[in-house]
Amino acid sequence: MMIVDERNMLGSIDMLAQQVRHAWKSTAGIALPAEVKHCRQVVLFGMGGSALGMDIARAVYASSATVPLLVVNDYIVPGYVSADTFAILSSYSGTTEETVMAAKLVQARTKQIAVVTTGGPLADLMTQQQLPGYQIDPTYNPCGQPRIAVGYAVTGILRLLQQAGCITLTDTEIDDAAHFMDGNRELLRDAAQATAGRCQDKLVLFVGSEHLLGNVHVMTNQTNENGKHFACYFPIPELNHHLMEGLGNPPAAKQLHVVFVESNLYHTRVQKRYEVTKGILDKQGISYETFLPAAATPLQQAYEVLQWGSYVSFYIAAAHGIDPSPIPWVDYFKHALAK
Repeated sequence: MMIVDERNMLGSIDMLAQQVRHAWKSTAGIALPAEVKHCRQVVLFGMGGSALGMDIARAVYASSATVPLLVVNDYIVPGYVSADTFAILSSYSGTTEETVMAAKLVQARTKQIAVVTTGGPLADLMTQQQLPGYQIDPTYNPCGQPRIAVGYAVTGILRLLQQAGCITLTDTEIDDAAHFMDGNRELLRDAAQATAGRCQDKLVLFVGSEHLLGNVHVMTNQTNENGKHFACYFPIPELNHHLMEGLGNPPAAKQLHVVFVESNLYHTRVQKRYEVTKGILDKQGISYETFLPAAATPLQQAYEVLQWGSYVSFYIAAAHGIDPSPIPWVDYFKHALAK
């Protein structure tokens, strides 16, 4: 395997635990307006890697969050965004077109706004309007790519939700999650490299459930962008109601490799569904494998899978002999759109 990594993406992944600690410490002093604690929903506006933090947060806290946690990946501000909405504007660069344009409309709907960014127009907005938020200092993301700043993104969003009173989260829980990531880094890297080797010549389908559903979305994005490799994701139990019938045709469907992201914390009926689904894949001649996180809590498992999945996408790029950081087609698209 030839590793090409001119911008040190591997270093960024190795430092995910440091990103988590750094983000949690840096956001300790964030003060949100008192009325945020009475919001009826939290809506994050963001694209790509800048929205992934909320995807993981809403999956991990789906059963305990006190209000709906929603994501908008668009220019459009939905009609349900109103004065009692806590809106989070998230763009790592601060220049994301969709988010910057939505920001103008959001300000006309609600005064409960926070920003997550490293700079650009969104940072200017935060300063000019004296908005609360998290201006990321990406010390532990040497490659500079938003999709690998996920330690910052996830933890920063969790802090905002905690401060808004939407979730309960303690310093100890964050410390334990970061400690687990540090202690299992080598094991996760080795496991990811093995998975990448099995995915190299396949169309990849990630499957997850419940508190890890946000993670399979992250893995899909990272595999597409970092690995330059086709990937998609489906949830169980939803896929049991239709996808299995779609695996017969065309013949290229047999080139799928399914990566099940399982958990001993899933509902017992969901765990049984994984076993039955594997039996159906055996009958249809489709390859698969399982990653079973070892951590003890939903939050720790989410961070564990976050690190393992980031390594998987990196090593898929390495298997193709590709540098994972450049995104030439995304850059081409942005330049063409600007004309």
